[in-house]
Amino acid sequence: MASIFEAHSFAMIAHAGQIDKGGQPYIRHLERVANAAVGRAGHAKSVDRLAIEPMEVMQAAILHDVLEDTPTTPVALRAEGFSAPVITMVQLLTKPNEPMPYEERTARLIARGNLGAILIKMSDTEDNLSPERTLVGGEALRARYATAFTALKAAAASLGYTGT
Repeated sequence: MASIFEAHSFAMIAHAGQIDKGGQPYIRHLERVANAAVGRAGHAKSVDRLAIEPMEVMQAAILHDVLEDTPTTPVALRAEGFSAPVITMVQLLTKPNEPMPYEERTARLIARGNLGAILIKMSDTEDNLSPERTLVGGEALRARYATAFTALKAAAASLGYTGT
């Protein structure tokens, strides 16, 4: 099985040259999301006693945009040694090929009931709410992310998660 170091290295290479909305290297967004998600997953495992593996959540978090924003495929992730749960979370977090409103994508993710993916999406949404990442005049985006975060938090709670 691949390690978090291998996941980070894979993401750095796959996203090389990409810049986020705030003008920073895209890997910084992935690192923030992974750090927040592993904190949430660690809480779920230790406090809530939920069946979740924090290191798998962290790997999936650092890789959460790799299928969407690079030519990487699930087969390539498997060939690199990433586990089936990691690949499943990454796939659940990847935008579908057909256009779909953000709210519908979020509802679809919630309906799958994968706590790890939901915690990652919470962390991703939280990072997207950051003033450093939201473009000037992005009130509609902030409202969309805030609504999604509330729905994701409720979904995590319905699966037994008590953290924030």
